[in-house]
Amino acid sequence: MTPDVDDLPETAPPESPTRPRYRALRVAGRVLALVVAAAVVLASGVAWWAVDRVDSSIAQRSVDALAPDDPNIRTAPAAGGDTATAENILILGLDTRPADQVAPGEGTSQSDVMMIAHVSADRQRVDLVSIPRDLLIPAPTCKAWDYSTNSLSDRDFDNPYSQWKITNAFAVGGPACTVKAVQALTGLRIDRLVVVQFTGFASVVDAMGGLTMTFDGPVVDHGRTIIASGGTQLIDGDQALALARARRVAGDPTGDLGRIGRQQQLLAAMLAQVSSGGLITDPARLDRVLQTVIDNSATDNVTVADLMDLALSVKGNESSAIHDYTLPTVPDTDTDGLLAAATMPAYLEALVADRPLPGAAG
Repeated sequence: MTPDVDDLPETAPPESPTRPRYRALRVAGRVLALVVAAAVVLASGVAWWAVDRVDSSIAQRSVDALAPDDPNIRTAPAAGGDTATAENILILGLDTRPADQVAPGEGTSQSDVMMIAHVSADRQRVDLVSIPRDLLIPAPTCKAWDYSTNSLSDRDFDNPYSQWKITNAFAVGGPACTVKAVQALTGLRIDRLVVVQFTGFASVVDAMGGLTMTFDGPVVDHGRTIIASGGTQLIDGDQALALARARRVAGDPTGDLGRIGRQQQLLAAMLAQVSSGGLITDPARLDRVLQTVIDNSATDNVTVADLMDLALSVKGNESSAIHDYTLPTVPDTDTDGLLAAATMPAYLEALVADRPLPGAAG
């Protein structure tokens, strides 16, 4: 039997693995990109005064999750005597239910978004690798997460199962358990961690002043009207979050595939708005957006300077490229989970060796 510790009926319904590849939601990854862009602008002199305050806010929301001495880590030597090493940033997007809506002892959060941002040692390449939430893994041994204190307890999680979905690692053991599970799966050393509350997405959109999007017609999900009519219009944070979650939209029989398409439209709108110039030339609004992101995030081993250095080192290479991947999976015939596809080991070996992943151009 395989548990799904805290499926959330409205906010994170169980996914039915009806296709070989599951494309995870990439909101958290793009929020990280927003943080990087904002860090570069801040550090370039637009708002130097905010850097110390931002770093202080990040520190106040830090978590102790990284495990650099994990025996599951397999590191590749730097090529050609180069001392630079690749960096792996684990990005988690949490969908959380209020504690008063769950039974005592149940977890309230699951990492429904799991993405590794792999920055190559030569800073020529960034691979954004999504891990499907329903991927079945051997159940790790973890300390139980204490939701009342938002920290690890001193007791091991009492686990009767031999395997579970990787999303459950956060539900029972918090960010440290998720890092441990990801390192065991991939062999990668996780160098930095960014955890973003999914509900914070609405606040970020509102801090940006809303998003301008174009719709072919009304969008109605579960009988609830999200978008009343077609056309180009400004949507607020609540509408953006509802669009990101919508999976039973009237007239759209594609379910999760349709939801992914709507999420991609949201992300494109966010990126367009950030790059349009209106945000980055408005220091006060930029600072509000950055602070809103931080208020809805937790990190380990992250500072503004770290993000700035990574952003500038990648940006400085004209041949640098960002590639999106999803670890290949197949449906498990005995459960509603997913199993590693035969091609997954090739992806993981390429990541560990800091090589382009299968299918990458040139």
